[in-house]
Amino acid sequence: MNWEKIRDWLIEHKQYVIIGVIFIFIVFWNKYENHAPTVDDQLGIKPTHVQKNTSTKQKQQKNEGDKPQLVAKNSDITCDISGAIKHQGVYTLKNGARLQELITAAGGIVSNAQLKNVNRALILKDQDKIHIPYKGEKIKISEIIISANSSQGEAASTSATAVAATNSNQSATGKVNINTANEQDLQKLTGIGEKKAAQILAYRQKNGLFKRIEDLKQVSGIGDKTFAALKNQLEI
Repeated sequence: MNWEKIRDWLIEHKQYVIIGVIFIFIVFWNKYENHAPTVDDQLGIKPTHVQKNTSTKQKQQKNEGDKPQLVAKNSDITCDISGAIKHQGVYTLKNGARLQELITAAGGIVSNAQLKNVNRALILKDQDKIHIPYKGEKIKISEIIISANSSQGEAASTSATAVAATNSNQSATGKVNINTANEQDLQKLTGIGEKKAAQILAYRQKNGLFKRIEDLKQVSGIGDKTFAALKNQLEI
């Protein structure tokens, strides 16, 4: 190979050689730029997916904002129940729950509950206070259903017809009705303490209502002497 001729040719055509070298450099540089990994790729960042997830989240937030009433509709309510039920306390129910659901959650009613005028289909509101009366229990209508909102006071008073006040344990003469009296009322009788009051209730539950006041002597622990001391305080 004649290197001198090659050298002379390069010198003679050096401008073309320079242009060719620059062209080759540009071609390889562009190829490298197109295929070289970016900093995001090296760090494992995927901006396309992030934008997609962000967009999805924004859509979800927008949808939630468009349906405030639906969220409120599905919220829970918390109510307090006491009185003639097995487990008094505070219970959380679904919005729109009725009184019967609250009674069921509280274990049901006791044997001497007064349900004659109870509207167990009543729709409850959050923070309602419910009292299920005992048979013969003295209670004001306004104390049956107490609403947390003062603006609902009239509604609470009106809805009290759902759980109406029951007959009094004591008549106008002050006598105790032994067929409707609860344990506290029985203990007001002469010679009747907590134990004997419980025995009277147990007898009444097992045998039914007393047909005459003298039948009270059938209860264990109540003899002629005890009965004589309290018979004028009794009625049926």
